[in-house]
Amino acid sequence: MRRIGLFAAVFAVALMGSVSFSAGANSWQGTWYYYNAEGAQIGKWTAGCGAADGRWGDTSGSNKRFTQGCAVES
Repeated sequence: MRRIGLFAAVFAVALMGSVSFSAGANSWQGTWYYYNAEGAQIGKWTAGCGAADGRWGDTSGSNKRFTQGCAVES
């Protein structure tokens, strides 16, 4: 009986972990915009948006802003 309880507890924790991971992965769909010291955009990195995924410019700096979601660019 003790083993069944332990198995159920381990299974519940694993199930909650997989649900949390999926929710967390979906929340990272979006774009990082990179800026230089003067505030001009120098790069962009889009992830989780299918065909729109990719990088351009300088994406190595720490001066960046994240926009969540997949927007259609015009």
